[in-house]
Amino acid sequence: MLERYVHLSGSERIERLSYLSKEGYEVYLIAAYFEKGYYKKRARANLHLLSIPLKYKALISPALYGFSLFFFLPFYVAKVRPDFILTDASPAPFLIWKPFLSKVLKFKLILDLRSTPVRISGARGRLGNVFFSIAVFIAKTMFDGMTIVTPMMRDEICNKFHIDPKWVGILPNGVSDEFLRFEEENSKRADLRTKLGLNDRFVILYHGSLGRPNAGLIESMEALASIKSEYPNIVFFILGQASAEYSHFLEKKINENSLQGRVLLHGPVDFCDVPEFISMSDVGIVPLPNIPFWRFQQPLKLLEYMAMKKTIIVSESPAHRHLLGNNRNGIYVADVNPREIAKAMKYAYDNRDRLKDWGEIGREIVIENYAWKRVNEDLMNYLFKVRLGSNK
Repeated sequence: MLERYVHLSGSERIERLSYLSKEGYEVYLIAAYFEKGYYKKRARANLHLLSIPLKYKALISPALYGFSLFFFLPFYVAKVRPDFILTDASPAPFLIWKPFLSKVLKFKLILDLRSTPVRISGARGRLGNVFFSIAVFIAKTMFDGMTIVTPMMRDEICNKFHIDPKWVGILPNGVSDEFLRFEEENSKRADLRTKLGLNDRFVILYHGSLGRPNAGLIESMEALASIKSEYPNIVFFILGQASAEYSHFLEKKINENSLQGRVLLHGPVDFCDVPEFISMSDVGIVPLPNIPFWRFQQPLKLLEYMAMKKTIIVSESPAHRHLLGNNRNGIYVADVNPREIAKAMKYAYDNRDRLKDWGEIGREIVIENYAWKRVNEDLMNYLFKVRLGSNK
C-alpha cells in the first residue's frame, strides 16, 4: 500500500508534492483559491488535487479556509486514511480535533513552516503575528512534529516557544526540476533579449512577489538612479506579480528618479518560463535587509538564481550566508541602502566577464543540497522519526 499524505497548502508546495507522487507516494493537496491550470500541468498519477473555492480577501479568506477545513477535513481524512497530514500555519488553529480523530485513524499531523510572518503595519500585521503564535502553540501541544526551513529559524522558534529542537525537522526549500533541466542556450537568451529590447544591456534581475514591505526593491531602484550616467548600459528588470496600487507606486518611483527605460516592469509569467528569464539576465539580486523577519528565511529566488549558475547581488544576512557561504557567486551588500547596492552593481558590471565562472558553484550547491530528490529524502527521514516517536 502506498503511503498517503494530505497537504493543506498553497501553490508554493506543488513541486515538492509532485515529486513525491512521481516517486510512488499517494499525495492529496487541499488548497484554496488556486489556478487549476497551474496544477493540471504538473499533475501526476498519484497526486490528487482538491480546491476549496474562495475569492481572495485579506484576513477574511484565510479564516474562511480554516473554518471550511474544520468541518470538512475530518470526513475527508476518514475517507482517505492518510498516514501523515502536513499543514502550514494558517489552517493549524482549526485542526484542534486532531487528538481525538488521530486515536481512531492513526495519522500524524505536522506543522510545516516556510517562513515567519512578514511584518505588515496595522491590524493586519498584528493579527498575522497573533495567528502565527497560536498556530505554533497548538502544534506544540497537539501535533506530532514540525518542519522548519532553516536551522536558524528553528533555533529562533524553539527559543521563543520553548520547544525541544529534537522535535523539529529541518526541511529546506527545493528547486524545481525545470531549473535544473534548463540548458542555457545562447540562441534562446539572445531571442528573449531581442524581444525585450535588451541587446547589449547589462541586466540585473529581480523576480518574485512584489509589494512586500522592507524588501529592498526601492533602494535598488535608487541605487541605479545614482549610477545611471556612469553606467548607461545597466538595466534593472523586475519580474513578478504586483497589485495595481503597488504597480502605480513603482511607476511613480521610476518617474521621480528619471529611470524610464532603465527600470523595466514585467508582469508574472508561467512558472515554467521563469528559467528563461533568469537565463537572459547577467546577475540576480536579492536585497532583503538583515532584519528579524527576513534574517532566517530561505528565499526561493536565491536558490533559483544559483540553480541557473547566476552570480547574485545579495544582502548580508545569516540566511544568505548559510546558502552562499564565502563563495564568489555572492556579491554581498553590507547594508541595504542605495549607496551600498550601487557599489555592488558597479562591481558586478566591472567584472561582467567573470560572472559566469563565479556562478558555476551555485548550481553545484543546489544539486547537492536543494534538488527535490535531496529535500524529500530529508522529509522522509523526518517522517520516519515521527512515526517511531523518536523525534520526542
